[in-house]
Amino acid sequence: MKVRFRIPGKSLAVLALVVALAALSVACDPDRPVVEATLVAPPGVPPALHRGPAHVVVHLEAMQRVAEIAPGVTYDTWSFNGTVPGPMIRVRVGDMVDIHLKNSTTSTVTHNIDLHAVNGPGGGAGATTVAPGEEKTFTFKALTSGLFVYHCAAGIVADHIANGMYGAILVEPAGGMDRVDKEFYIGQSDLYTTGDTGVKGKQELDTNKLLAENPTYVVFNGNTKSLIAENALQAKAGDRVRIFFADGGPNLISSFHVIGEIFDKAWNLGALGSPPLEGVQTILVPPGGATIVQFKIDVPGDYKIVDHSISRVSKGAVGTLSAGGAVDTSIFDASGVSAAAASSHDMGVATPAGGTAPTQASSSAPATSSGGVVKLTLKDNLFDPNEVILKPGEKVTFQLTNEGKAIHNMRIADSSGNFLTKEAVMSAPDFFAAGQKGTLEWTAPSTPGTYKFRCDVHPAEMAGTITVK
Repeated sequence: MKVRFRIPGKSLAVLALVVALAALSVACDPDRPVVEATLVAPPGVPPALHRGPAHVVVHLEAMQRVAEIAPGVTYDTWSFNGTVPGPMIRVRVGDMVDIHLKNSTTSTVTHNIDLHAVNGPGGGAGATTVAPGEEKTFTFKALTSGLFVYHCAAGIVADHIANGMYGAILVEPAGGMDRVDKEFYIGQSDLYTTGDTGVKGKQELDTNKLLAENPTYVVFNGNTKSLIAENALQAKAGDRVRIFFADGGPNLISSFHVIGEIFDKAWNLGALGSPPLEGVQTILVPPGGATIVQFKIDVPGDYKIVDHSISRVSKGAVGTLSAGGAVDTSIFDASGVSAAAASSHDMGVATPAGGTAPTQASSSAPATSSGGVVKLTLKDNLFDPNEVILKPGEKVTFQLTNEGKAIHNMRIADSSGNFLTKEAVMSAPDFFAAGQKGTLEWTAPSTPGTYKFRCDVHPAEMAGTITVK
C-alpha cells in the first residue's frame, strides 16, 4: 500500500524552519562551542589550538586584484582573501567546520573551493561554486590529521591555481602538536606569464606555457622577493623551527630544501597520522601536496630556502631564514671568513681545487657613461669591460648583453660591499639567457670610492668594480 502526503506551502515553510533550528541546535551544542577561525596570511601561522572539538566558522572571499609578482612585474592574481597563497586555516581532528565562500562583486569569473581535508564529493567544490557577488556554505567534519592543500576547482582548474587560488589547512591531532619556538607558512607555485622572466610591466596568463608546463616564474608566497632581504624569516640560534609547506603547483613537484639545515623531523606528504621521517636533507612535495618539517637552528646565520630543482632559483624559488645569536664553534667554525661571507651561499660555479677562482681579466678599457648609458657585454664568465668609471651622483643605465652560453646577471653591492642587502641593485630581468639583454639603473653615490658588481650565478670569477671619482 502506498501512502501519499500532501504538504501545503505554509507547512513547507514551517518544515524548513524546523530543519534550520535543528541545525542551529547542533552548532550551539555547549559540548561543541562555536568559534571563528583565526586566518593568517603567509608566512604567518595561526596560533596552536588548546581546546576540544568545536564548530569552527571559516570565512573566505575569492578576490581578483593586480599584484606584483617580481620587481616591476605585475599580474592579475586570483586569490583567497587577497593573498597568495590564501590564509592558513588551523582546526583539529573532530571539529565540525563551516566553510563560507563569498565571491567578490568585482570578480569576473565563477570560483569555488576544494579542500583536500574534506571527505565528501569534490572536497566541497560543487557546494561552493559561486558567481560574482554570491556566497555559499557547506560543513564537513575533520576526520584526518595533517597538512592539506585547498584550491579553486572552477574552470580548467589549472588556470585558477596558477593565478594564485590555493592555500593550506592544518588539521591538528586531538592531542595537538609539540611546542616549537617558531612556525612559518610557505606556499610554492608556478606562474605562466606572456612576458619572459624579468620582463617588466603588466603580464597576463599564457595558456600555452601553462599547458606545456613551462613556467616563467617559480615563487614562494606569490612573489620572487617574498622571503628575501627585509622579508626574510626571522629566528635565532637555539630555536626549534617548524615550516608548513604547501605546493599549489599547478604543475611542478618541489624538492624542498633549507641550505645548511637537516630536518630533524619531516612529515612526508603532510601526514601527521604517520611517524615522521628523521634526518632528512630534501623532501619531495607534489603539486596539491604538502609537508611539515621541523629542525633546530644550531648556528646563527642566513639559511637559504630553495626548491632544489636548482635552476628554479633563477625563476624566483628562493628565500632566506635569518638567525641571530651566539656562535657555537663546536658545531660550525668559519672564523677564517666574515659572517656575511659564511652566510652568502652564492650557488655559483665550482672553484678550482686548492683555492678561489680568480676574477677573469678583461682586455677592454674601463667603461664610462655616454649620455647616461654604460654598455657591458656578459661572456662566459666575465664582464667586458669589468671596470667602470663614473662621476659622483651620476645616474646611469647599464645596458647588458649576454653573449655567452650560460645564464648571467648583474648585481651592484651596497656601499659596504654586501650583495645581500636591500640596498644592493639587481639587473632586470633578474637573470637572462644567451642572446638576451638586460638593464640595470644605478645612481653613483656622491662620495668618491670603489663599488663592487658581480654575476650572481658566477660570483667567484665574474666580477668588476665601479670607481666613482
